[in-house]
Amino acid sequence: MPNNRVHSRGRAALGAAFFLCIVVASISRASAAGYPRRIAVAPFVSSAKEDIGTTVAVLPRLLASRLMALAGADVLLLPAEAKSPEEAAREAKYPLLLQGTVSKLGKGYSVDTTVTDLATGASAGAFFAAAPTEDDIIPQLGVLSGEIAEKLFGVQGAAKAVSPQPAPPASPVAPPAGLAEIAALPIASATPAAQATGPSSQTAVPSSRAIVPADPAEWWIPSSMKKIGQSDKVADELYGVVAGDVDAEGNGDVITWGRNIIYVYRVKGVEILPYTRISRGISHHFLNVCAIDLDGDGKKDLVVTDLEGDRLLSFVMLRKGDGFVEIPGTVPYHFTVLRGWNGKTVLAGQRGGVVEPFQGKIHVMKWDGKILSEGEALPLDTGILPISAGGVYTLSPGEFGKDGQWLYVDVEEKLRVLDAKGKPVYKSKEKFGSGADGFEYGEISRMEQTRPVMTLRTPPGVAQGKKGNPLILVNEVKKGILKGMIHTFEATRLVILAWEGGGVAVRASSPWSDFFYSGSEPLPPGEVRRGGMAIASVIEQSGSAFKEKSSRLELFRIE
Repeated sequence: MPNNRVHSRGRAALGAAFFLCIVVASISRASAAGYPRRIAVAPFVSSAKEDIGTTVAVLPRLLASRLMALAGADVLLLPAEAKSPEEAAREAKYPLLLQGTVSKLGKGYSVDTTVTDLATGASAGAFFAAAPTEDDIIPQLGVLSGEIAEKLFGVQGAAKAVSPQPAPPASPVAPPAGLAEIAALPIASATPAAQATGPSSQTAVPSSRAIVPADPAEWWIPSSMKKIGQSDKVADELYGVVAGDVDAEGNGDVITWGRNIIYVYRVKGVEILPYTRISRGISHHFLNVCAIDLDGDGKKDLVVTDLEGDRLLSFVMLRKGDGFVEIPGTVPYHFTVLRGWNGKTVLAGQRGGVVEPFQGKIHVMKWDGKILSEGEALPLDTGILPISAGGVYTLSPGEFGKDGQWLYVDVEEKLRVLDAKGKPVYKSKEKFGSGADGFEYGEISRMEQTRPVMTLRTPPGVAQGKKGNPLILVNEVKKGILKGMIHTFEATRLVILAWEGGGVAVRASSPWSDFFYSGSEPLPPGEVRRGGMAIASVIEQSGSAFKEKSSRLELFRIE
């Protein structure tokens, strides 16, 4: 079973009537004791007579989230199973084990946690927090995790950072405009790098709620992508992810999909929580899902490229309230979103062919409230390579130097820059935008009795930076020996590329992984910015006769 690691950022919402107690009962080697930042967290136990099982069940995940954010710890959530927590943690090779209990203490509640050093069996620390009501238990975890991070991992100031501070004395000198709001934010909501510096830090790092954008005239170059959160496991292969209705800080809906299920998640801070799902029968094969506002109501709708059997029957789902409602009727088009085309975000479509999966011009699509139809044709020549062999997928508009107008991933998974009419002006050496899915299309081979397989690729996310030098978010793949087969690869990672001097250069990346990054998008979409976020879909295990499918969504901070 893959490790269930959770990253999150601590919260510090403390009311005036909030009663909080943190006591360090015993610490062995705890003062920056050199413990590796790897800890397993067992399911919490309730000894209260009241039914607070729902709250108790979520505490390990939330506590793990905060330890990840505060201390950059590698946290393993242990499942509730017959095997003892000590045995499970040792098998996973985690040196520390945290166990917790929630008890009724008078009219309030006590959350008690102990940490065991599994190498010696000795106690590494004991911590508790008290809250007057059940609703106050979860807010205590910010302070509790801060104390644990400081005492076990030497992240000085973590607990103090989330504690309420007295108001400063009046000063005749007002803070500069904009800094008052940043200074008022709890440091626990800032980036982990800022928290780790402790009191000696001279520079306040704003949280995701107060991102300070770079001066447009400044050519900002990203340098890191840090994983800050992940969803629970999904028993499916996730082939891509797009942003739905999200705010300027990246909070809101994200949509991911498998072969015949669409999953809607909600990003809250650095948590990725399941919301709803949309399923179809096994004869359906979702090739792409686009999120775009079709009807102009300010909410993003879904346009699904759907292959049912050997027929292309794509459909629309309009956003209604908190859900999506399918509109009657289907259209035989492959769809993608073009962000920033002539200053607009539009839906582009290309008809499905008879022999080839893609046929004819690529059009900007029109929505009349009932059905999608062809509008203006793009100036791209779909009769020449690379688009003639790969169709509308992976097409992204942009301004690349003097000549480049489009970014494209070809069937060899090479990143291409095309001029306005589709003629190539650049081709990468490395493989970017590799996909994890494919579909059969066209005439059946008499010899093999199968149809040709079209491998899908992942569209790159383009964000305009300095004029003619955009930033590009996409996956990079080291292919395995069987280069022509889906799911054969050595390693993958997410990269942010900068277009400079007529080519692309990697400026920031996630670590190389044995898992497959099948899709990604900046949050908000189209904005790769300092302090911003990106969402990614990751396949941890592809389906086989021996192992079940397994995927997750991961959240990254860009700095």
